[in-house]
Amino acid sequence: MSDPQKLVPFRNQSESFTAFKDNGTYYVDKTDFIRYIIENGYEICVCTRPRRFGKTLMLRMLQTFFEYAFDREGHLIDNRRYFEGLRVMDAGERVLRHMGQYPVISISFKDVSGETYEKTVSMLNDAVCKACVPHGKWLLESGKLSSSHAEWLQEYMEGTASEEKLVKFLGLYTQWLQAVFGRKTVILLDEYDVPLQQAAIYEYHHPKSDLFEKTVHLIGKLISGGFKSNNNLAFGIITGCMRVAKESIFTGMNNPGVITVVDHIPDEYWGFTQKEVEDMLAYYGLSDQMETLKYWYDGYDYSAREVYNPWSLLNAIRGLVNGHGEDAIQPYWVMTSSNDIIDDMIDLNPGHRSDLALLMKGETKWVPIYQDLSYRDLNRRPDAIWSFLLYTGYLKSVNLRKNADDLWEAEVAVPNREIAAVMKSAMRHWWQDICIPAISTQALMQAFLNQDIDAIETELIHVLMESVSVFDYNEAFYHGMLMGLLSSVCLPHSNEEQGEGRPDIVAIVGRKAILLEIKCVTPKMLREAGAEEDRKKILSMMTARLDEAEHQIDLQRYTDGVLIHYPIAREICCYALCFCRKNCMARLIEEKL
Repeated sequence: MSDPQKLVPFRNQSESFTAFKDNGTYYVDKTDFIRYIIENGYEICVCTRPRRFGKTLMLRMLQTFFEYAFDREGHLIDNRRYFEGLRVMDAGERVLRHMGQYPVISISFKDVSGETYEKTVSMLNDAVCKACVPHGKWLLESGKLSSSHAEWLQEYMEGTASEEKLVKFLGLYTQWLQAVFGRKTVILLDEYDVPLQQAAIYEYHHPKSDLFEKTVHLIGKLISGGFKSNNNLAFGIITGCMRVAKESIFTGMNNPGVITVVDHIPDEYWGFTQKEVEDMLAYYGLSDQMETLKYWYDGYDYSAREVYNPWSLLNAIRGLVNGHGEDAIQPYWVMTSSNDIIDDMIDLNPGHRSDLALLMKGETKWVPIYQDLSYRDLNRRPDAIWSFLLYTGYLKSVNLRKNADDLWEAEVAVPNREIAAVMKSAMRHWWQDICIPAISTQALMQAFLNQDIDAIETELIHVLMESVSVFDYNEAFYHGMLMGLLSSVCLPHSNEEQGEGRPDIVAIVGRKAILLEIKCVTPKMLREAGAEEDRKKILSMMTARLDEAEHQIDLQRYTDGVLIHYPIAREICCYALCFCRKNCMARLIEEKL
């Protein structure tokens, strides 16, 4: 183990390559990617990886390598020192002669989204404004721009350009940089598909909207202006979660290189490989945490190698280094993005619910893979969701093959414990916040008021059949379900002290009080009793649990407490309820005036 006093500090994660090097932060060397794109002759390269897989940091590294830029005093910036000791320095003159040779346009669409087209245009203007910061001042002061182009540049720098001017930004800006500096330009475009994804999600919920079509047109024209037949372009690197060729965004580009999660490349330039993780853990004296971190954050399979989610792994290691113990191991990925697509998938495609449930239990599924996926396909083709989940990191590919129609299929699985937790959270959100509020509970409430046991059981079983088989079927789950159901028709009270104990739920409806004591037979109890498939044993165990609930209501004198606490109630209906998976048994216990 290294001397802790000599360890490079483990700070909060940064997306700045130069900050990593200036601060002496531990850096996993990914500079071979520079060699890869230059030696393979990729003038344009489209790189897709899931969110939080180091794409932005990769672009910042490329910017530092390629950029021809000046400091505030007008001195040329020399970035060679940032690469000393890194692998790219051994790449030879063919690669190193490109260092520091090109003005760089770095633009991110990460925040370009909106519920109206006007807002999308405004946010795209903001992105263009930020991209002008490194060179805008020098271009304006050069005197080499026409008066009209100088006015355009001023609008770009102020974020006020019209839509007509906005889509010409990349093409014009590379032209101006060539005129002023006599050099071709490198364009680095990050998260290019975010506006398309957000517009598709909006259209999914607003079918009459034309936001998606207009956004595709806007983004397509802007990208084409910079990347299609642009003689002023030296290299163009585009990153996102998916390659979306159907959107016509890349049409006409000069044979761009494409790297997706199902392509084979000589190394993994974004996520961390097994060896890289082992080296990092050994450096920080955390090798004993290898298996835990592997269980949580490993599992991706890119180019036949194990790959870890870098964002989550680094957060966990930082927590361990800073003494957070077990709290350092948690699902960080869920904090970084919305799961709207999964919510919609679960809500509108009942068949997908059971498929996801099986995947979350460790099973695999063969699915069609669309390599030129359109975001609009998510609305039109239900099976397109599997490609989306694979490209965005919710699933991993275990095997690939071509089917009888010569189309690609993948055997997919949930990558690791973290993604299982993310999916389970999405399903719980759908169940509690989307499914339950949409269920009409008038019939259930009427059954409680009428003391109709058959109707109570029928209504509750119907609700349970709408759930998915990945929840922990324990008393807390059923308790939360009933609270959600009853909340739509009355104000239920949970675990309030009544009599000599705390009944699970008490609901006041007019002059009646409904008291519910909830029990369940858990899957673990069934396994221990050897009764998983024995219906007679299951019914016997549920009946015994109803007996326990009845005894508890009587022993704890719940009804006396309710009459005292809620004097408006002139009648109490007490029920024992027992659940087992998606089954329910109810019993009327007592009625008092």
